[in-house]
Amino acid sequence: MVLRDGRNAGELNRADISHDRIVNLMVRRKLPGFALKSTAKGMPGFLKVRNLRTSRYPNQAVSFDAGRGEILGFAGLVGAGRSEIAKAIVGLDGCATGEVWLENQPLPVGNPRASIARGIYLVPEDRRGEGLVTAMNVRENMTLPSLNQWASLFFIHRAKERRVAEEQIQALAIKTPGVEEKVANLSGGNQQKVVLAKWLALKPKVMILDEPTRGVDVGAKAEIYRLMRSLAEQGTVILMISSDMEEVLLVSDRVAVMHEGQITGVLEREDCSEENIMQLAVGRPIPAAKPAYDNGKRTQ
Repeated sequence: MVLRDGRNAGELNRADISHDRIVNLMVRRKLPGFALKSTAKGMPGFLKVRNLRTSRYPNQAVSFDAGRGEILGFAGLVGAGRSEIAKAIVGLDGCATGEVWLENQPLPVGNPRASIARGIYLVPEDRRGEGLVTAMNVRENMTLPSLNQWASLFFIHRAKERRVAEEQIQALAIKTPGVEEKVANLSGGNQQKVVLAKWLALKPKVMILDEPTRGVDVGAKAEIYRLMRSLAEQGTVILMISSDMEEVLLVSDRVAVMHEGQITGVLEREDCSEENIMQLAVGRPIPAAKPAYDNGKRTQ
């Protein structure tokens, strides 16, 4: 018996059980009839990751390219190593090894200050624990990473800081009584927008979004999707990690699928389907999958 979305999706007799038939029952469902299609043309190799090894998967090397203006989705089962790769790229894994290149310039691995200075930002999966300082208000959270822009001689220009926070609230349609409201009092969707706002002020070149719409309502999801596409159209590289299959299929220009610490294949948009992603997520190669980057051979 296979369950899908809390319902019985089908039953197989012992003689009929196969890997492919179970996968088909697991993922077969009708998706919404809309998609956010890219209008930006990517610059191949704007972001390059080569032989990146994380502390969790030190024996698995991950390599991939992402083009400017591209939304590259990362899919896989829980524990596949997607979040670990995200943290390694921005320098939060001190034991990571490998190479990260942005605009053909190398970045030191394990140095978050260098990554932030070059325009690589992470919106973490745990927004309350890692993305926000819940004891602070909306204004303070929004301007914390860019505080040096609103300060001189160790004094913060509150009027400038407030103006920037108010502009971000208006631009992202954040529902809050005001900039001085404690961020802990906002809804999940509005908290997520605050996390996004604090990096948008710094004009990101690469934005890594780990489970960007987890725990937010449908309306906030749509707004976040539109924001992602708007950033991509401005040339930002978006790396989106998501366990929501519909989200991956609706938003991504390409999908990199991970299994036990390595990329098992990359699917172009026309090849993306729940079944193809699930096959790669459990370690099964499929003809439609392509190498993680094009250099004439596959290195992982």
